[in-house]
Amino acid sequence: MPINILFSKINQAKKLISDLLFPVTCLGCGREGKWLCEECFEKLEFSTQQVCLECKAKNEFGRFCPNCSAKFALQGILIAADYNNKIISALVKNLKYHFAQDIAEMLGNFLIAFLKNEENKNFSNFLKNSIIIPVPLHKKRFRWREFNQAEEIAKIVTKHFNLPITTDLVRIKNTKPQVKLNAAERKTNLKNCFTWTGNNLNGKNILIIDDVSTTGSTLNECAHALKPAGAGQIWGLVVANG
Repeated sequence: MPINILFSKINQAKKLISDLLFPVTCLGCGREGKWLCEECFEKLEFSTQQVCLECKAKNEFGRFCPNCSAKFALQGILIAADYNNKIISALVKNLKYHFAQDIAEMLGNFLIAFLKNEENKNFSNFLKNSIIIPVPLHKKRFRWREFNQAEEIAKIVTKHFNLPITTDLVRIKNTKPQVKLNAAERKTNLKNCFTWTGNNLNGKNILIIDDVSTTGSTLNECAHALKPAGAGQIWGLVVANG
């Protein structure tokens, strides 16, 4: 049996077991049928303050402050929510570990609402001239999950803002999960993990999208791979920090 068909059958079985063990109910109010009903979606709270992810100094749009920017290949990371929010963390976990792919649309719409929020409207000029790139999965992990959660979230954002999206950024190392590592290990774990396979970016601005960022190491390594390809300003956008 071809490996892709085998993985597909395994994932179908996992999805069936997951549906039996984790029936779809609203994570906010318990109503059956959706992971988050419209009323509970409207109650989700955005991050009230953006910070430099390195030193935690408060600023606009999560820009890295002058003392920290030399350590990063991207300008900053916009964070839509706090991972300590129980509903946000539950949505992310069910998307990634219980294969609830439909949650990606909810998180994508959450990012759209966040970007359209009054506090972030000045970011729109950058957004208009950007290419969106989702953080890629290694092919082995993609076969296991059958989708890249960052890419599925990014598709919703790109469709709404009518922006180009590319998957020419490729993950070439199957690294350990970042969640299991400390800050120093996260940086070395991802070293030379990504490569750009597309054409020269010719100064185009880039918005890298992921579900969660803790130290910014993953987004930074993505940016390191994009800079030699001619990228202009590079920003990160994530659902949550935690």
